Amino acid sequence: MSASFLKRHADFFVYCVFGAMATAVNMGSYEILYRIMGLANVPSVALSWAQAVTFAFFTNKYIVFHKKDGKGQDKGLAAQLAWFYLCRLASGGLDVIVMFIAVDLMGWNHTLWKFISNLLVGLCNYLAGRLYIFRSR
Repeated sequence: MSASFLKRHADFFVYCVFGAMATAVNMGSYEILYRIMGLANVPSVALSWAQAVTFAFFTNKYIVFHKKDGKGQDKGLAAQLAWFYLCRLASGGLDVIVMFIAVDLMGWNHTLWKFISNLLVGLCNYLAGRLYIFRSR
């Protein structure tokens, strides 16, 4: 990989690092809620999603896409947070559907499918953040 390629796509590579951390928050909290605390699958997915989205908003805003609040910004923090959650709500729905089908209906390994679901959701979330929520106008 050339230096220019890495520079052009630096935000994607940083997103992957923080996406992995958000995935760890998501999967870790899911395991605690589902396996350790015995909460049902779908509520565990929803609660772990909310924790991961909150973590992801702040890391995406300030570290991945370098959006600081202040002069020159056309969207305030509250508006960005609202759009972030709305977009993530759609991808969270994808997570719930994948996990419901894979775990509840098919009886497949919940940990493996939580990881697979997070990969699908992560790609959707990156595109939403890059192309809409944190784009430069």
